Amino acid sequence: MAKKKKKVNLQAQQKVTAAQHRNQYMERLRKFCTLIGNGEPLFDLLPDYVLRAVYENRGVTFKIKVDKDVKVTKRFIKILYCHLESEMKKKCIDLLMPGIDRQINLVDYYQIVSPLETVLLSKTCLFTGKEKFDAFCKDMDERYSLYQSAVLYIIYYACFEYCDLSKHSLYTFKYDSYRTTAGLFYQVITIGVYPLEVRHVDIHGNRRPVVRTGEIGYETKDPYFIPTMASLRQLYIKDPSGRKEIPVYVQQHAINRIMQRACCARPGLVPLLIHSVFTDRRRAIIENNRYLVECYMDDVKIGYLVGAVVDGMFVVLTFLLITHSSTPEGRKLAKLTGLQRDDMSFLAIDDLKTLINSDITRNPRITEIFIDAGCESIIKMNNDLHAKGYYDWMRDDSKQDTELSKLITEYIQLGTSDEEYFENEG
Repeated sequence: MAKKKKKVNLQAQQKVTAAQHRNQYMERLRKFCTLIGNGEPLFDLLPDYVLRAVYENRGVTFKIKVDKDVKVTKRFIKILYCHLESEMKKKCIDLLMPGIDRQINLVDYYQIVSPLETVLLSKTCLFTGKEKFDAFCKDMDERYSLYQSAVLYIIYYACFEYCDLSKHSLYTFKYDSYRTTAGLFYQVITIGVYPLEVRHVDIHGNRRPVVRTGEIGYETKDPYFIPTMASLRQLYIKDPSGRKEIPVYVQQHAINRIMQRACCARPGLVPLLIHSVFTDRRRAIIENNRYLVECYMDDVKIGYLVGAVVDGMFVVLTFLLITHSSTPEGRKLAKLTGLQRDDMSFLAIDDLKTLINSDITRNPRITEIFIDAGCESIIKMNNDLHAKGYYDWMRDDSKQDTELSKLITEYIQLGTSDEEYFENEG
């Protein structure tokens, strides 16, 4: 006969799990006490009632709520939780203790540092050797201020990264942290939605919807909308009425092209990218009755926002990577290589992810051609990815770098001789 399976005592199992969790926590607390003691085991000075109080007052994770009448998917809330948890482990603040040049991550702050501070500053907390913790408690308020700033930064970008102009709205948030009378540290994030204005304009003879773009500001008590504005001086326009700026709108085609060609890992990067272009007053050129406004990512030129002034607003029509056949650099690249528009499209030279995950920087001749065409920013980004680990979200580890230089070489009109290329250039 088969042996009967033993019944699992759920209550006993929960006790074991709780004991393991407490032991792990105490080990983290022990290490932290040794750190602030500059090697001295201050943990051994803490009485049992202090250790128990610290453990009971340990910070809990975020609670995410949604504003009334706001519809947010459960998937977004789950993604937000995971994003915050990951970033809180990575983001650090200074410990702010004399003679100890160390940082702590945000999770350790609200689970270890904050509850320890709270218990030690309690009037009922008296024990021999407590004065050795004075230097630690001294900068409690400043440390909390650093923590709040770091948390707000993480939440801001977490909410904005997942905004989607295609849904004609931007996420907003309110953050609140407090301690209960029992000493428990709580953090609450309330998610809201700011609806964006949608208008219909005539584009190439067709009536199409365009959405106003911008970002959310948090300098006041309540979040507010900061519209993206295009400078008329930037667009070489003199307005007799004295206007200096016009609002920026974007059509769906442009959103799709920015996501695809600029390899935006999150939809919220689209309004951020557009906003930075016009806030920084990037240079614009005029070609075929449309504007090509230089577009930068981390101070590296990646291409152009293509747009036009329609009904008193600047409408972003599409995005062209710097290597696209319709840009000044792309046309020069085509001239140097002999690549036609269809060739460039076939090789995906107008796609940033393809270029970043290629071998172009390992071929001196192709590198020189890209630089001569004015596409040195692509070379820089490729080098930064491989040598410094920048732009990790663009890395494709599932396959080897594309042998793009070999494919381009096959198209070059000047042949395969480096001497012939440089003679023609020089």
